Amino acid sequence: MTHKIISFLSILLLSLPLVACSTDDSEVETPIYPDNGEENPSSDEVAMISFTHAVPDGYEQEAEKRGSIVRIDYATRDYAEGTGAKRTNTAYVYLPYGYNESQRYNILYFVHGHYSTAASTFEDENGVVRKLLDQMIAHGDIDPMIVVTPSYNYGQPTPDYADADPYCRALPLELVNDLIPAVEGRYHTYAETTDREGIEVSRSHRAIGGFSMGAVTTWYAFDETLNAFRYFMPVSGDCWSLGRFAGMNRPDDTAAYLAERVQQSPYVGTGFYIWAASGTNDSAYREILLQIEGMARLNNMFNTANMTFHQKEGARHEFRPIPEYLYNALPFFFPKSDE
Repeated sequence: MTHKIISFLSILLLSLPLVACSTDDSEVETPIYPDNGEENPSSDEVAMISFTHAVPDGYEQEAEKRGSIVRIDYATRDYAEGTGAKRTNTAYVYLPYGYNESQRYNILYFVHGHYSTAASTFEDENGVVRKLLDQMIAHGDIDPMIVVTPSYNYGQPTPDYADADPYCRALPLELVNDLIPAVEGRYHTYAETTDREGIEVSRSHRAIGGFSMGAVTTWYAFDETLNAFRYFMPVSGDCWSLGRFAGMNRPDDTAAYLAERVQQSPYVGTGFYIWAASGTNDSAYREILLQIEGMARLNNMFNTANMTFHQKEGARHEFRPIPEYLYNALPFFFPKSDE
């Protein structure tokens, strides 16, 4: 192991004790040293914390075979303010090149950060996310898949991003009730039906993620709609189920609450996976890392079989590193098939 890794570990072990000692001798503590590509841990020594791998050169360029972006306007209701009033919301859908109704597709729902929109995920940085997906498919990193970008905003964004909390909390319910049926009833995913049962049966082929307040939304999805998604990708944002910034300010309480929610479900163990991420210079780095630290202390519930934290060296709280997080996460969620 290099001096760089050892130095990092010394600091990490002194300041961020991720795993508490277990009173059950049958439990194995989760290794926490980082894998930055310089040394490969053995198969039974997976790192809880690791560095992301850079997107290969050329992936920001247009691929020869380009996917398309489709706008969907769908009927929904007011779940945030509790009126139940009918309303219309908009989402955007990435369809891979050669989309074919005879083929089934894995699907990711990725939620924007505050002051962004459903459209901006595919528009920002000259459309780099669409180009990345096209290139990953072309290079065989992933099978062709569908990506949906919804919005939690009810009209204009709230002036203070934290005030969007009830709208973030409402979005997972809107997805399950309205958007997933609208998208997966139209496009060929693994959902045979789009009622609650059909959505749950197909959850292993469905992921949800988001950046900043989109990460807050992702944690709400884990809390309240675990039966609809197997994979969760919160980027630079903590869980607010116990109050705003509770994941950071009350990490142990938050961890205990989420553990109880999992315990109430049929998905204890490997029935879910949390692929969390942030940049080391991100203003929300501490928010999400402290929560992951608290969750990892409950290593009988949260461990490397179902949760890891991925960091990009020097990345800030901005859109720019999102393609790298997607590049690292998507092949893990949906490995390339042999077909």
